[in-house]
Amino acid sequence: MRLHNHPQIAALFAAMLVLPAPTLAADTTIPGRLRMAPESGEQADLKACLNTAAEAATAEGLEGFLDCFTRASNTKIRKQAALRFVQHAVTMELLDTHVIKLTGNSGQAAVHYRLALSDNQYDVVSLVALKRENGYWRIQSERVQSYEYQSPRSCSPSRYACIGGTCRIQ
Repeated sequence: MRLHNHPQIAALFAAMLVLPAPTLAADTTIPGRLRMAPESGEQADLKACLNTAAEAATAEGLEGFLDCFTRASNTKIRKQAALRFVQHAVTMELLDTHVIKLTGNSGQAAVHYRLALSDNQYDVVSLVALKRENGYWRIQSERVQSYEYQSPRSCSPSRYACIGGTCRIQ
């Protein structure tokens, strides 16, 4: 099963993101040991952008949701996002994020989130690109790496490897 075969969820995948995690740094007191470094101001700004997008999606606040995207991506997803908010009860749970790159006006994060569209639930892992636009971080794009479909009635053991009520799709 490929994401492009599910247009009802493809538009929302573009913005359902999770919070960036603090970066890791070497602990100088114990050789080979890692410790968590404090979150930078830039990471906190990214966190605020991603948090706002998830909250707006759960509230089905179209304008607030779209405000978290660059102007170019906002234009591309407006119609489909509006339709999803009308067609489904949308909830979004942020699970995990790791900042991969953060330089100047661009950033990238690996994210894991749970998205529910009415009775259908998905656990999604993706790469998210962010861009600073007019002084604020905005979501530029998302590339879904994998997702698990959590609705057992739609799982077909003949097509997918199902364990319990979960279809793992990669």
